[in-house]
Amino acid sequence: MKKMKKLIILLILGITIQSCQKEFEFHNDTTENAAFHAPEAYPGIILGMTKTFTTNSLYRIIHGPGLTAREFANMSTYTTEPDLVTGGPQLTGDNASFSSMWSSLHRSRGIAEKILTYIDDVEFHDADKVAAYKAYAKFFKAMTTGYMAQYWEKVTLKNDPDNKAEFVSRTNALNEAIRLLDEAKSELTAHPGASSIIDNLVSFEFSFENVINAFKARYEIELGNYQEAYNAADAVDLTARSVWSYDGGSIKNPIYANMVDPGATLHILPIDSLGLQGTKIPELGDMRNDFYLDYVPLLNSDGDIPVDKVEGFGRLEADPIPVYLPGEMLLIKAEAKARMGGANLADAVVLLNEVRTKTTDVFNVNAGLAAWTGNATDQTAVLDEIYKNYAIELFMQGQRWPIHRRFYPNYLDNVDWTNMSLRKGLERKNNFYPYPDSERANNPNCPADPAY
Repeated sequence: MKKMKKLIILLILGITIQSCQKEFEFHNDTTENAAFHAPEAYPGIILGMTKTFTTNSLYRIIHGPGLTAREFANMSTYTTEPDLVTGGPQLTGDNASFSSMWSSLHRSRGIAEKILTYIDDVEFHDADKVAAYKAYAKFFKAMTTGYMAQYWEKVTLKNDPDNKAEFVSRTNALNEAIRLLDEAKSELTAHPGASSIIDNLVSFEFSFENVINAFKARYEIELGNYQEAYNAADAVDLTARSVWSYDGGSIKNPIYANMVDPGATLHILPIDSLGLQGTKIPELGDMRNDFYLDYVPLLNSDGDIPVDKVEGFGRLEADPIPVYLPGEMLLIKAEAKARMGGANLADAVVLLNEVRTKTTDVFNVNAGLAAWTGNATDQTAVLDEIYKNYAIELFMQGQRWPIHRRFYPNYLDNVDWTNMSLRKGLERKNNFYPYPDSERANNPNCPADPAY
């Protein structure tokens, strides 16, 4: 049994780290098909899929969208980061950052799809385990598809080994993600012991039911399903923590590894005031500013933007990274109420003030401010303040860009793309990313790139 488990671990490493290879060789001819039919393999498969996401995809989600949404400034001499900083119609599909994100998200989703393909043929003799693994695979497929839909105008719903995956609108993709999350939740409801199996497997702190509701809330608000978004966010326990965990050895926090580790080659650093400008700059005394930034006198590679060192969730090599932040749930509820308008505006302001005044956040993302003093009857003013708090609260979470696009859909209309100085200061540089060259070269169904 120990030998079989060792082979299974080698297989999972082969799937997650060397996914571009077509064949895998092992001395006992343990094939991928055999591993997915072995019940004892599934904990390793789940952990391998999670590791692929948390060590690779997650950093790309922070890196590229953070540059596109002006959270970070370029510190490198390469072209990857400067191209994201200037963005616009000149951003092309050869960019290594979002190309890597595209491939790594598909890689993680592919493992989830294999779980769902094979698991019903496996004899577990434990219905809770079957439900747990199926629910987690459905969540993972929903999450990876959802991240794609946040950054690309059209995405695939499933992987195709023949490189002929069909593309659908991001609206359809988000609806599919919600369907998968609902199915995952149904699995847990029907098998009360399933949730704890995942909670105890994937991280030292994980609340699977809350994670499902949090991602459902994120996708519902993006689709404009305001009551559904409110309900899903309201179902999240704000005192529960769910994190992606790292051991600090072979599995290091990717923020630390890329932006803090003394041996790292720095490509990006956070911009002063969280990259915010004008009326969106954090107020004096906003504790979230100092939570996320270690203020030091540094400049970006061009010497024209003040930058700082990272604090927050990447200070140490074993620091966990939140799967979602409780403050996001409060802001989703506030946004949902604000967008419904009328008498709901007063409720939106109450929820907004819960974020502004909180001092007991379970991740210490506390604002410690006074209640908002703006015009609570002005829907635009309320929404602007909600966006500002999203941008501060969710710093380095990969969410500022899609949220900015949702709040200010016409922001890039009539931009003078020839003005490079202007482009560097834009709050967002693109509406969506172009498709990676690798996808365009191999998939005949790849859509035309967006204008910017």
